[in-house]
Amino acid sequence: MSSQQRTVIIFKKESESTDVYAETLLGHNFQPLFVPTLSFGYKNLEQLRNKLRTPDKYAGIIFTSPRCVEAVGEALQLGELPGGWKLLHNYAVGEVTHNLAMSMLQQLFTHGKQTGNARNLADFIVDTFDGSRNLPLLLPCGNLATDTLLSKLVENGFCVDACEVYETKCNPQLAECMERALKAENIEFLAFFSPSGVNCAYEYFKAHNIVPDQWKLVAIGPSTRRALESLGLKVFCTAERPTVEHLVKVLLNPQESRERLVRERMDLA
Repeated sequence: MSSQQRTVIIFKKESESTDVYAETLLGHNFQPLFVPTLSFGYKNLEQLRNKLRTPDKYAGIIFTSPRCVEAVGEALQLGELPGGWKLLHNYAVGEVTHNLAMSMLQQLFTHGKQTGNARNLADFIVDTFDGSRNLPLLLPCGNLATDTLLSKLVENGFCVDACEVYETKCNPQLAECMERALKAENIEFLAFFSPSGVNCAYEYFKAHNIVPDQWKLVAIGPSTRRALESLGLKVFCTAERPTVEHLVKVLLNPQESRERLVRERMDLA
């Protein structure tokens, strides 16, 4: 590693997008290290399977994370998603989730990938939905899902059938992964991708008397920023969306991120 490269510890499991993250960050002279903070277990898949068999009873489906798409794939047990879903109003938060639905669920197209977080996706659905609100939108979700999207949709007259299909836990190998990562040279940034990832990492820091504020803390999305701030931690900058392009943008120009946050808070005041 070049002595000029600045290390970014990314609290995110390695996946199909890892190579893109690594290549893009290295191209801007950042050295990425991935630390998987979370592990996942599926649940209620038979219940989900029964719902998936009846697309005629739904207005569409909403995927708020890649795990939701994977849970649908698990529920189908390598079978195909009924074709009727392709005719409905389907949505995904972020490009990774959208792309996974396309590849795993027989090219199921979803809208809203540009929204980047649940709050923005809820606004997008409310503003663009042109179907019947008498039928529910199917919402496979995890045990730590917030009510942001659900509440917004219900407030605007939508029916939502939320189905808890996976559980999020701290990665049992987190301590080992963290210890290895923190031995790296030139660590400058810690980048967090989810509130639950923040909580798991914070538990490790607290248990080992490590002060995370010694590094620059980067939040991916507003809910992750709020999770860091709720623990009394100072957020250096916030990426608008969970993409490597948005991450690189705030690493290179953090001041723009901070100015945007000030404007948003003034608008809410």
